[in-house]
Amino acid sequence: MAEIARKIALLDLDAFFASAEELRDPSLKTRPFAVGGGGERGVVATANYLARQFGVKSAMPGSHARRLCPQLTFIRPDGNYYRELSNKVLDILHELTPRIEPASIDEFYLDLTHLEGFKGSATLAMDFVREQIKTLGITGSAGISNQKMVAKIASEERKPDGQFVVRPAEVLDYIAALNLKQIPGVGPKSQQVLTNYGLTTGKDIQNIELQQLQAILGDKAGYVLFERCHGRDRREVVTERIRKSVGVEQTLATDMRLESTAQAYVQDNLLPKLRQRMKITHWREQPIRSQTLKLKFSDFTQTTVSRSAQFISPSLFYQLLDEAWQRGKGKGVRLLGISATLPDPNEQLQLELELD
Repeated sequence: MAEIARKIALLDLDAFFASAEELRDPSLKTRPFAVGGGGERGVVATANYLARQFGVKSAMPGSHARRLCPQLTFIRPDGNYYRELSNKVLDILHELTPRIEPASIDEFYLDLTHLEGFKGSATLAMDFVREQIKTLGITGSAGISNQKMVAKIASEERKPDGQFVVRPAEVLDYIAALNLKQIPGVGPKSQQVLTNYGLTTGKDIQNIELQQLQAILGDKAGYVLFERCHGRDRREVVTERIRKSVGVEQTLATDMRLESTAQAYVQDNLLPKLRQRMKITHWREQPIRSQTLKLKFSDFTQTTVSRSAQFISPSLFYQLLDEAWQRGKGKGVRLLGISATLPDPNEQLQLELELD
């Protein structure tokens, strides 16, 4: 029996934080604005389309955004409000299918392979979804294909408030025409390395041998990129996501110059927030696999140090801080973060069964 072609959609809410703020204050629709921090240490979370015309982008330092657009208004993010609106979108999606994977607060994968209604058409279903979320006062764009990667890329094709379909027979040609920077996982460093070898498009990857690509990028990264460029992405839509790690980090108001100041900040600010985020009172209530400390220096370079651990140990974070601090060689620190990797629930269950 022939395998049923999957129908995977990615719904991406358009400039979500900005759209949410415009919904709350319609006067913002006529002004360029960004959600995030506009100070020397702030970062743009997202910008409305008027601001984007000036070159303002997500993850851009707020000070740079102001230079590009002097009249730019900054609005402080309101996470609770955004989550509430995102959950209303989820309610609409659940009317369509239970097979939904929230990739983030404003991105949702849907498996529509066994869709009931809409004549089994993922295109008609996503048209309906996008019309429904307009009743909330926001818009979304959708990509539809037989796999996650292509659906995500396709969701950018008709932004804002549109959708794009890449049918199974079109996948290879679609990927061939892509610039490699559009492939998830290909960051600036990988892109530069690939460009040095004359590899800039999906077609270039399709035309070389796997072993060649692995020699350039390494075994794992080479294999993943090779498979994706050949249209092989069998990742499922995961309806229950397992939390793999938990952490907190903070961009500092001014650069830290003393390690003792950083130690005090970890103790007084980050550790209480981490305990709150883990929803525990005592550290030994939650087993972990490792602890990690992250520093970003004044020149925007960063380093992380990790150690295996069964439970969080504050003193271990101080040891990790000391090692990371030495790597800075006197540079100021602009961001400080701590995190813990959580055990796989299946591994934990197996351990408990063996102990019984």
